[in-house]
Amino acid sequence: MPILHIYTTLARSQIPARFAANTAQLLGKVLNKPIKAMSVCVNCDQIIYSGLNPECGGPFSLATLRNIGKPSAAVNRTATEELSKHFERELGIKAVDSKFVFVEITADELGLRGQLRSDLV
Repeated sequence: MPILHIYTTLARSQIPARFAANTAQLLGKVLNKPIKAMSVCVNCDQIIYSGLNPECGGPFSLATLRNIGKPSAAVNRTATEELSKHFERELGIKAVDSKFVFVEITADELGLRGQLRSDLV
């Protein structure tokens, strides 16, 4: 049940209509998980400072991926590369202006359908 939160300095009007759905499809391929398991949330109009590029006047993004299952450097590396390319292509955000955080969660830390994921059969 991957959950991707994307925070961006872009205005809502600058986000393509199918961006979340396209991102979910890409993430499904990268993580080898079904599209029905994906959740993507785009938070626009954020004020973001980055010490890596403090003078950046252009668009910026910070994304956090929460996912059940042990993360690996190989998967995180691929996700970073693919999402960076996707953000540049779809949003015009350069790879240098995107950051990604990967967080492992357990099935006891995800609630859906009124239950914990660990309680679903």
